[in-house]
Amino acid sequence: MRLPATSRRLVVDTNVARSASESQHPISDACRQVLDAMTTGQHRVVLSKTQYWEWQKHQSGFAKNWLARMMGKKLYVVLNPEADSGLTDRIYRLECTEKTRKEMLKDVHLLESALATDHAVVSQETNVLALFTTHTEALGIPRAVAWVNPAENVTACITWIENGAPVEKARSIPPRA
Repeated sequence: MRLPATSRRLVVDTNVARSASESQHPISDACRQVLDAMTTGQHRVVLSKTQYWEWQKHQSGFAKNWLARMMGKKLYVVLNPEADSGLTDRIYRLECTEKTRKEMLKDVHLLESALATDHAVVSQETNVLALFTTHTEALGIPRAVAWVNPAENVTACITWIENGAPVEKARSIPPRA
């Protein structure tokens, strides 16, 4: 299958997979719509080993079926071995509170996977986005990484996906100066 030129490799956080249930709740609806937009636009979901096991543990029934469809259509990328740009080591050396360190370490695999692919994360995590943004210089983040939250503005998120998920058109973690 030939992918369109606008097809991107997008890292999808487990919290989106968990929220994308059949429940008639605005956040569930938003997450389902975003996953469906990824399929329609023939974007590929990025899975590291860590992400894959998180998905297996926490995904909703809808997300499980969606991932099976994506795999059936070859719209997935497995990072093996997992990406490692040294961010984890830099987080451990960072002067910050233990709470801040734990929060960044919990989701650093999302940022690592995005840096290794097309620089885009779909996640409901806003706190860690703020932490990565605040510490971008100390962490040495080499490129901007789009970080979109389907629960904040589903219409904007879907439009962003339909337009090829351009990093410069999304809220993002800035690169170091």
